Amino acid sequence: MEKIFDTHAHYFDRKYGEIGSADTFLSGEDFWNAVCGVVNVGTRYENSLKAIEQAKKHENMYVAVGIHPSDAQNDCKLSIDEEIERIRSLVSDEKLRKENKIVAIGEIGFDYYWKPVNKELQYEYFERQMMLAEEFDLPVIIHDREAHGDTFDMIKRFPKVKGVLHSCSMSAEMVREMVKLGWYISFSGVLTYKNAANVKEACLATPLDRLLIETDAPYLSPVPHRGKLNNSVYMQSTAAEAAELHKLSFDEMARKTMENAKAFFKI
Repeated sequence: MEKIFDTHAHYFDRKYGEIGSADTFLSGEDFWNAVCGVVNVGTRYENSLKAIEQAKKHENMYVAVGIHPSDAQNDCKLSIDEEIERIRSLVSDEKLRKENKIVAIGEIGFDYYWKPVNKELQYEYFERQMMLAEEFDLPVIIHDREAHGDTFDMIKRFPKVKGVLHSCSMSAEMVREMVKLGWYISFSGVLTYKNAANVKEACLATPLDRLLIETDAPYLSPVPHRGKLNNSVYMQSTAAEAAELHKLSFDEMARKTMENAKAFFKI
């Protein structure tokens, strides 16, 4: 069985307990027998540093650093200028960036699900991080929850910035437009849910050369692991669902999404 590449996980998340216990889990032989790569994605400066720390311990783990819209509203204690400057400090030096295995800025974007929503604040954080990505020629990982129109409008404002729409919930029609702009589309365990017909349609609308898969671990565990703490090995179920939709074998889907991930993140 081909190994799978997880393009979006949070192995520093408090749901895993202390960082040491997550590292113990990641060091298991069974894990890396099934997984060929993981991008550990920060949601603010502090846990971006934790993601870097973890990635240094695991050969096939890489890092994205950035400020999630919900973290921007609830967890960032400094001014926007200061918070953005701290992310800049992680990506501005190319040598240090490579040493820290940073391959993208993320996750960034809009989240209109959790109330109250401060759209103005989210907009400024999103815009400023898109500007960083443009300045340092880095791809971005986008969080878009109940904000499809505003997300699409922001992306169109930065044609030089390319990225991936993480855990896609856009319509098939919008996915086609994103692909025209040169973007990749990533699918999480939601793809395996019975009530996710729109996500399955979006997956079918995604060309094979733009398709990625992910866990969003420790969240969004796929069927039949729903309700459990997610991890990259469980993504085999997501890959199998994507393969069935596109009428490919599991190995073909695993190989193609791995190739796409390496091309997108320049690994």
